[in-house]
Amino acid sequence: MTVVSSGQLTLIDVNDSKQLQLFVSTNQPKTQIYNPDNSSYTPNWTSSKPVLTPQLFVAGTAADIIASAKSIKWFVDGTELTASTTDYTLASSGVKTLTINNNVLSSSNSKLFVCEVVYTDPDTGFDVTAKADIEFIKVSSGQKGDTGASGADAIVAVLTNESHTVPTDSAGNNGNFAGAVSTIKIYEGATDVTALWSVTQTRSGVTVTEATTSKTATVTAMSADTGYVEFTASRSGYANIVKRFNLSKNKQGIKGDTGSTGATGQSATAYWLVPEVSAIQKSISGVYTPASFIVSAKYQVGQGSPTAYAGRFIISESTDGVAFTAKYTSSANEASRSYTPSAGIVAVKVQLYLAGGTSNLLDEQIIPIVKDGATGAKGADAVVAVVWTPDGNTIRNANGSLTAKVDVYKAGALVTPSAFKWYIQDPTATTASGGDADGGNGWRLLNATYNAGTTGYTTATLTIPASAISSVESFKCVATYSSVKYTDVCTVMDVSDPIQVVITGTSVFKNGQGDTSLTAKLYRAGVEIDSDGTDGYVYTWSLYNSAGVKSATFGGSGTKTGKTITVASSDIDSRGNIICDVSK
Repeated sequence: MTVVSSGQLTLIDVNDSKQLQLFVSTNQPKTQIYNPDNSSYTPNWTSSKPVLTPQLFVAGTAADIIASAKSIKWFVDGTELTASTTDYTLASSGVKTLTINNNVLSSSNSKLFVCEVVYTDPDTGFDVTAKADIEFIKVSSGQKGDTGASGADAIVAVLTNESHTVPTDSAGNNGNFAGAVSTIKIYEGATDVTALWSVTQTRSGVTVTEATTSKTATVTAMSADTGYVEFTASRSGYANIVKRFNLSKNKQGIKGDTGSTGATGQSATAYWLVPEVSAIQKSISGVYTPASFIVSAKYQVGQGSPTAYAGRFIISESTDGVAFTAKYTSSANEASRSYTPSAGIVAVKVQLYLAGGTSNLLDEQIIPIVKDGATGAKGADAVVAVVWTPDGNTIRNANGSLTAKVDVYKAGALVTPSAFKWYIQDPTATTASGGDADGGNGWRLLNATYNAGTTGYTTATLTIPASAISSVESFKCVATYSSVKYTDVCTVMDVSDPIQVVITGTSVFKNGQGDTSLTAKLYRAGVEIDSDGTDGYVYTWSLYNSAGVKSATFGGSGTKTGKTITVASSDIDSRGNIICDVSK
C-alpha cells in the first residue's frame, strides 16, 4: 500500500498546581518614629523587637500550611539573609521567622523585607514558589530650631495594617480573615498620644467586630470584592486625621472543564520561527558575520499557505551556552525583528509567543556563534550541521521537486564531510528493520533498496520528488566529519495534496488523568470522504515523545490502527506528537 496522506496532532498533559497566597505579619507597627532632639526611636526595636512571621494558604482554604513549606528565604533590601546577624535573628528551623534586633532604620528611611517560600504540591509533586513583602518606614518628629527652642512636634497617625488581602474560593466565599485587623496609633513627636484622640469608623463592604468608636477594626466578613474601614481621629484644637484600612478578595482560579467528549476538530495551526541565518560567524578579532540578522514568524492553518504571523518575541543571549539572559521583549505584536548580538556571547535564543503577551510559547530557535580558530593553543572549534532547502520547502499540486542540502561548519567555515546518510521519517522503521543506529527508530534509511524516488541520498544534496511528499514529510541527514557524526532535520510539504487528514478529539490531558478518543477524517477538495471507514483506507497511528523519538510500546508494538483510536494519559509524558499515516 502507498501512503496517500498524513496528519499530526500535538497532545499535552497539563498539571494544575495549587494557587498559593503568602502573607507576612508583624507584631509591631510598620512605621517607627524618630525624635532627633534626643535620638530616640518609638517603638525602640532594641527592646520591642519586630518579629516577621510568614503565613501560607492554598487559595480558597483557611488552613495555614507554612509549616509544610519546602524552604523559606528572607531578603533585606534585595539581599538574601542566609544566617543570623547582629541586626537580625533568622529562625533556624520550623517556620523561619525573622526578628529585627536593632533600630536598623537609623541609616535609612525605609527597609523592604521579602519572604520567598517554596511549597511542594502533594497532588502534583511540583514545587510552587510564592513571595510576599513588608516595608518599614521611619518618620522624624519635630526638632529644635536654630535658636534652641523646640519646634512643634509633628502629629503622625499610623495604621498597624494599611491593607489586607483575603483568600477566598472562586466564588468569593469562605474567606480566610486571619490577620484582617488594623489599629490606629497617633504620635506627637515620639510620644504615643492615641488615648487623647477620639475615633469614629466608617465602613464599606465589610463586617467589623468592634464598635464604630473603637481604635481597632477586626474584619470578619466582606460583602463585596473590595472594602475598607476609614478611621477619623479628632481632638479639640487639632485638625481631624483620616486613615483608611483597605481590604480586597483574592479569589481562587476556576479550573477549566475539558469535558469527556472531544470537540469537533479543526485544521491544525502551526507556528514557527524563520531566522535569516542558522549560525553567526565570529572572526578571531571578534567581528560577527552577519553583524545583525532578521528573524520572522510564520504560521499555517491546515494545508494552507504559510503566512506571516504577528506575535511577541523574546530574544536572549548566553555567554556559556547554558544560561540565557533576555535582552529584548516585544512591546507589541510584530511579524519580524532585526537584532544585533552583543559582543562576547556564544549563542542567541529567539522565542516566539502567542500574540498579546509572553505566556504561551509557540517556537524557539537557538542561533550559535561559531568562531574562527586562532593561532596558538585553543579549545576545539565548534562543528555544526545545518540542513536547509535552497528552493524552499513547499511544492504545489503534487508537481515538481525540492532539494535538501546539508552544510557542515567548523569554526564558521564550510568543511567537507567524508560521508552522508539521508533518512525519511517513517513510524514503521526501526534500527533493525529499514533504519539503522545513526538514524534511530522512526527514520527509514534511503538507499538503492528503498529511496521513495529520491536521488543523491549519499551526497550533500538530496533531490526530493513530489511523489515522496505525502502532505508533510521530514528528512534527516547524518554527515560524518573527522569520524564524528552530525545531524539535522528539515520538513517539506505539499500544500495542495488532494487528500487532507484532520485529527479530531481532545488534545489536552490534565494531571495525568483520563484518556482521549482521536478520529482521523479525510477531506478531498473540502468534502469529507471515507466518513464510515469502509472505502479501503488503512489508518496507522504512531506516537513521538517531546524529543522526537518514536514510542516502541505505543499500542503494544509501536503503532495502532483504525479510523478511531484511544490514547491514554499514561502514553503522554508532558507532551507528545501523534501521527496518522493513511494508505491505500
